[in-house]
Amino acid sequence: MKSIRVHNILTFYLPFLILISFMYEFLNKNSRALVYVIGYLIAYLAIRLEIHHYTHKWSAHRDAEFTKILLIYDLLAVGFLLPTLLAYSTRATLIRDIMIYLTVVFLMYVPISKMIGRSLGRGLLILSLGSSLVIFIITQSILEPTIFALLSLWTYLVLKHDLVTYA
Repeated sequence: MKSIRVHNILTFYLPFLILISFMYEFLNKNSRALVYVIGYLIAYLAIRLEIHHYTHKWSAHRDAEFTKILLIYDLLAVGFLLPTLLAYSTRATLIRDIMIYLTVVFLMYVPISKMIGRSLGRGLLILSLGSSLVIFIITQSILEPTIFALLSLWTYLVLKHDLVTYA
């Protein structure tokens, strides 16, 4: 299958897959997996918003490299790190976990910007597959890592096709 066809299929069906998995986890009362699915939905919407801003050349989104950094940042920070921390937070540790999240997110900018300059494809796919493996270990379910892998693949294809949602 061509990458353009996969790109268009994921652009259209990924929100529906995320919402279906949301309903599944809600009906099964799996709160940790539900946190992950909500994180995926927010990451998907954030990536779409960054692409919209780039398309209309708003503020700093005129630079394609900066927008690519933001897309990977949204995927990893909002789609992986935030749900992972919130899934295991309690009331007593919430503030500490948020401070850890903010620190890690600020420290992630430099490695992501270096990854954009080098081999974007292999680095992003290896990082997302590793993150999917961590999600699988945490949730003990195949649905959440699969959705994250599809979200990562869609992000990779958006970056590969010069920041367009439909190629």
